[in-house]
Amino acid sequence: MAEAKITKKISQKVKKAKETTSSFVPYEQNHSLVKLGFVVTVVPKGQASGIETMLSKNESPFWFVTHGSGTVTSDTLQVLGLSDSGKHIVFGILRMNKWDDFKEEIGRRFAVSSFAKGISFIIGIDAVFGVSMYKMMANMQTVDKPIKLDKKPTKEDKKMEEKKVEAKAEEKKPSVPYESIFAIVNNGYTDLVMDAARKAGARGGTIINARGTGNKEIAKFFGVVITPEKEIVMILVPKDIRDDVLSAINKEAGIDSEGQGIAFSVPVSDVVGISK
Repeated sequence: MAEAKITKKISQKVKKAKETTSSFVPYEQNHSLVKLGFVVTVVPKGQASGIETMLSKNESPFWFVTHGSGTVTSDTLQVLGLSDSGKHIVFGILRMNKWDDFKEEIGRRFAVSSFAKGISFIIGIDAVFGVSMYKMMANMQTVDKPIKLDKKPTKEDKKMEEKKVEAKAEEKKPSVPYESIFAIVNNGYTDLVMDAARKAGARGGTIINARGTGNKEIAKFFGVVITPEKEIVMILVPKDIRDDVLSAINKEAGIDSEGQGIAFSVPVSDVVGISK
């Protein structure tokens, strides 16, 4: 008799657990979440504070500033009216619905003078783990109230919603789609990267000093030793020449060369500061 009561209690607990699990709805499915973006802005040295002010004004939760150097030729510097290639790179998080205001404001700043010229682009963030992390990155203490689901959405409803999202995304796309190429090479080999990139159609890039570490197993299986002194070359290119640029970089400064370069690209949602 006692065994029967215990079995019944276990069954009830299992049933309750199943009901709780089946009724669980992911946070993003019953809340109106705003998409987040990773903003990268490259400006001449001395201009970073202005960018930080604009990010703060547009409710960015945090940003980081680092030093870099430009790779444009002296002829290009002369055309742009710039005296040196010293750069500040500002990385920040921004809600995508704030990008248009930021883009308009920073575009006006870039147009003020040759010294204020720069470039800024935003990369969509696909996923964030945890509600608290999302709220912090979105700089929002509360998120919109749950959407009332009167009925379970049908396949047709989902397709219609997907089409609306795609249409809205198309409206936001720049007239010329761009991608940002990141090439990580040993210290002193950035000239190889940029020479190869320019031959493939790239106009210029920004160099960031870095320190590299790696899994010791890499050396064993691939014969690659991760040297600590690294440089990152960030190059913004039209999407239609991306493959050519990546191929050229790999050929001249790839993993099998002395530069031991690793190059990859990420799609850019929008760009401001590029002269057409």
